[in-house]
Amino acid sequence: MKNLKWINIVITVLFFVVAQAPAKAQRMAVTSNLLEDAMLAPNLGVDVVVADKQSFSLDFTCAPYKLTENVHNKQMAVRAAYKFWLNQALYAHFLSVDGVLCSSDVKLGKIGSRDEYVGLGVGYGYSFIINKNINIVPSVGIGLAYGSNYQGTDHMIKPTEGVQAIATVGIRPILTRLSVTIQYVLK
Repeated sequence: MKNLKWINIVITVLFFVVAQAPAKAQRMAVTSNLLEDAMLAPNLGVDVVVADKQSFSLDFTCAPYKLTENVHNKQMAVRAAYKFWLNQALYAHFLSVDGVLCSSDVKLGKIGSRDEYVGLGVGYGYSFIINKNINIVPSVGIGLAYGSNYQGTDHMIKPTEGVQAIATVGIRPILTRLSVTIQYVLK
């Protein structure tokens, strides 16, 4: 429930930031991370140009299902990024400030991990132009996250209930973004 509150706050703030962009500079791209698609985690994003060399992106990933009883990668994540493009918005190199809000539950056999965190970091990417409207954009970002992590043989139950699990709460390094994104540019 806490995550839903934060997600609503982040989406509302992002909506107002994007809505303030001048109409003459409005160009958008619809995006999908191919790495998450390969992991059967449906995702969708939007990258909105807010100035000549600046854009703002918002991505959402949701995989609410189990593959089998012993193997699953359930996750929900919201990522936002302010991108400064070194050439022109949506083309060539960019530097970014990334924010991420994530809740995941990964299980392989009896071993699993459950994470809930919020993170902030910096990133780099490059947009390869395939044709007039399609780009492929690999990018990576590193940063710090604050949140909780439960690992062990039964990670769905908190360790205070006598289950073999390790709980950690605090700040840790993370990848804020690791993607190979297909981007459809709307003009």
